[in-house]
Amino acid sequence: MSEHTRPFSRRAFVGGAAVFGISLCLPTLTPTPALAVTAAEKQAEANAALEKLNAMQEKLDRASDAYFDACTERDNAQARMDEAQGRIDTASSRISELQDHLGNRARSMYRSGSSTFLDLLLGATTFQAFASNWDLLNDMNQNDADMVEETKTLRAEVESEKAVYTEQRDVADQKAKEAEAVQAEAEVLVDQMAETYNSLSAEAAELLRQEEEAREAAARAAAQAAEEEARRQAEAEEAARREQQNSNSGNNGGGGSDDDDNGGGSGGGGGSSSNNNRPQSVSGNTVVDRAYGELGKPYAWGAVGPNSYDCSGLVSYCLSGSHTRLGTTGTFMGWPHVSNPKPGDICVNSHHCGVYIGDGQMIHAPRSGDVVKVSGVHSGMVYVRY
Repeated sequence: MSEHTRPFSRRAFVGGAAVFGISLCLPTLTPTPALAVTAAEKQAEANAALEKLNAMQEKLDRASDAYFDACTERDNAQARMDEAQGRIDTASSRISELQDHLGNRARSMYRSGSSTFLDLLLGATTFQAFASNWDLLNDMNQNDADMVEETKTLRAEVESEKAVYTEQRDVADQKAKEAEAVQAEAEVLVDQMAETYNSLSAEAAELLRQEEEAREAAARAAAQAAEEEARRQAEAEEAARREQQNSNSGNNGGGGSDDDDNGGGSGGGGGSSSNNNRPQSVSGNTVVDRAYGELGKPYAWGAVGPNSYDCSGLVSYCLSGSHTRLGTTGTFMGWPHVSNPKPGDICVNSHHCGVYIGDGQMIHAPRSGDVVKVSGVHSGMVYVRY
């Protein structure tokens, strides 16, 4: 969540405004230094709380990634354990078959006596029969030797797969412990964040709310400006392409109209959009529709719905329609980046993500104590496409 890590402008005017307001209400009194100090203290309290909450939320987001990465590695190790066990079972079954076959051959030779082979050769009445019997004996001996060698090879494979199984079992156990440790740390962070919120005075809490609103407005304005600049650049490039194409058509005597027009429109509504109004540009977008359907649901660490979400849990649901996790912010950062985002793309940085809805805004699950809501795209986020 980049809004939790970058510096914010401090609302220094609040202290002065508070004193000014008091002087208007009580014109016969002169504002005392104590009143000004009180306002400054409230501002400092709000600022300190904001910094503390931002730092804890960033840790919480990174913990979420670490937890689900550990769970994924644990599941992968368990899958490799199952695969190794399957190969062990297959090899053991084949070894049993070979041992039965070789045992039957040995018992047959013992009951028949060792003269059987000599009788087979000496009993041949022609040279052709002798040669044929000789080849038969060689084939039988080679077959026995092959079975013995296969048995040895399979036994070695079984031992190797047992080593793989043991190794992956240890990996799975270790990753499970890591996941449990991360989860315990996250639960402590959630409690600390709740304590920080609860410890704020009413005045400081209001200042904190105003600070966050100002940050959201600044982020939204910056994202809208960047999007508008990208749109202007794309339109300029398209105009240059058409001009070049028309010039080439004139030189070649071609007169047909350009039937390769893709429309070029942005689809975004031209008016301003408040946090509670759905932009016209997202109509019919399934991913965005799902995001709007979850507005107001509480943030909960590790949650993938349906009653609460963390940031990557919300994105996963909106993309898939299933309350299962597609990945973490690290996963999303590896998806194809786009420079001209469309509603339904994903806004992401190293520790936070949301669903882009157009007009420089996204729907996201911000942090503990907050709810799924519309906000400006955070500075430093990139856009990726699923």
